[in-house]
Amino acid sequence: MSHHRSPLRRYFFNRRRAIVQLLIAALIILSMAVPASTKQASASVGWCRSDPVIVVNLTLADVFTSAQISDLTKVTGATQIIVVTPTGVFANLATFGVGFGYGEFVTFEQSPSLKVTPTEIQVIIKVFVPAIDSSMPIQVDFAPRVVGLLSPVSGEGYANSWLVLRTAM
Repeated sequence: MSHHRSPLRRYFFNRRRAIVQLLIAALIILSMAVPASTKQASASVGWCRSDPVIVVNLTLADVFTSAQISDLTKVTGATQIIVVTPTGVFANLATFGVGFGYGEFVTFEQSPSLKVTPTEIQVIIKVFVPAIDSSMPIQVDFAPRVVGLLSPVSGEGYANSWLVLRTAM
């Protein structure tokens, strides 16, 4: 007995698979253009995120920098990110983000004014996005993994100005 499929049946099977793959790709693309906050979500404005992943004392954390999709052509250079930790705390870059097409410069500093306790490490995240329009809104979310991804610390500001988040992880 032969298990040969007819060309017509093979065509429909391959077409169905292609449609499913296309739908999956569309969902992935749509998930990248998520609203950056509930305030913007109510206005249905699409946002694009870039996120380097950092390591602070063996804990991974995302630094999400978001801009409206319609504003991406206004960005003129690499996103600058400065991560400040207490003196003696290990901090390093785990993975780069794309920085709205221009890349990112991530640097690390230490400050004796920040504290480490048995339950938390104080951290300052500074972000600067260069653009041709200083009224371009920028949002930064700091999310230590795993719990932080569910409720990141957020701040809003504008291009060409330093946005500063003070938090603990």
